[in-house]
Amino acid sequence: MVGRKVISGFRGVIDFYYYMGIPVARTWPRKPSMKRAPEVQATIRIFKQANIIFPQISPEVRQAYRDMVGSTNITWKDMFFRGYISGTLRYFFPPGELEED
Repeated sequence: MVGRKVISGFRGVIDFYYYMGIPVARTWPRKPSMKRAPEVQATIRIFKQANIIFPQISPEVRQAYRDMVGSTNITWKDMFFRGYISGTLRYFFPPGELEED
């Protein structure tokens, strides 16, 4: 890893860690300063909705996701989010049943 003197010379917050035995450095995400494209804004809304639905998934559906991914390197949570955001999987909740913060 990089020495403390080098780390102290950086501006802002940098995260240092090992990934698969390789030292990695990355800056922490910042809020974009420019306006986001409409496509990005639409994706953010869908992702927010998926995060609201996720904790409400029944144990049976969670197990179905686990069975779907099998021995792949994808987690059942990844499969849920990929399917929901891509539009492959949709969930219906009667009006007022979906709790939003």
